[in-house]
Amino acid sequence: MTFRTELSITKSANKLHYDDDIMTLGSCFSQHIGDRLQKYKFKCISNPFGTVFNPVSIANLIHIVCSDIVVTNEELEKSQGMWVHRDFHSSLSDIAIDVACDKINSKIKEVRNHLSTIKYLFVTLGTSIAYCHNTDDHIVANCHKLPLSNFRKTNIDVNAGSDALLSAINMLTARNPQIHIILTVSPVRHIRDGLIENSFSKSRLLGMTEMLIKNSTHISYFPSYEWMMDDLRDYRYYDPDMIHPNSVAIDYIWSKFEHHYFTDHVKQLINKIDSIILAAAHRPLSPSSDEHIRFCKNQLNEIQKLQGEYPYLNFDEEVNKFNKMI
Repeated sequence: MTFRTELSITKSANKLHYDDDIMTLGSCFSQHIGDRLQKYKFKCISNPFGTVFNPVSIANLIHIVCSDIVVTNEELEKSQGMWVHRDFHSSLSDIAIDVACDKINSKIKEVRNHLSTIKYLFVTLGTSIAYCHNTDDHIVANCHKLPLSNFRKTNIDVNAGSDALLSAINMLTARNPQIHIILTVSPVRHIRDGLIENSFSKSRLLGMTEMLIKNSTHISYFPSYEWMMDDLRDYRYYDPDMIHPNSVAIDYIWSKFEHHYFTDHVKQLINKIDSIILAAAHRPLSPSSDEHIRFCKNQLNEIQKLQGEYPYLNFDEEVNKFNKMI
């Protein structure tokens, strides 16, 4: 007997390699994927603008990066002592307006400088429920704890969301024809607006994704939402808040990501890198023993071998740890 529905998809023709430039954008699930890629030494920029949940705000960020737009002090607002921008995450805010503006423009410049070399952009859509600023109906990425009377809630429909994203992606592909965009819908449920409203929201995101795939050869879909909702389908795979996938679920979806996008050679290399990462995190019972010093030297030799073959791998953190223990 089968006690669950398992999702199986064909391996992607687009394979991620260690010399590929990768970037993630979108909700916290993009952050999880980006952080995991960084952990295993991929050249990945992980959610440079912080978590962004709705498709229009994600499209706005792509548009800003692809244009010659520079953010000015006049665009910032003060909220609870911090200067904030409605299109950017609070991590780019500051108590000094000039510093906040510099943070935002520095991050835009950093991403813009990588724009022509990024091969894969991983975008996670979190919700199609968004907030418009009452002054100009602009859909904001973040309300920044400003008075709720400044905003009104709105549902981004399938056409509006897909049009905004397609326009942004067309700008992106004009700048970088080699780029491939991997879309996914976040498995995190936004239940603050209600369970039924969340279901409607996710269905709109899936509709947008379907339209985008039909209208661009640069876009494909990775079904993290379906793996969580239809394959795992059990509250033991959630954090105590019953909303966010727990580490077991994230590991499971990551394993599907590996199977889908990595060659056997890349997976073998990940295993070697993971072994070194675990060794660097090991806490010895006797740090000054000859045995442990030999262990550290062996790890440094392994790193040297890997970097001889793959010079773009960065093991600075691990090398420092092992050198300190010798």
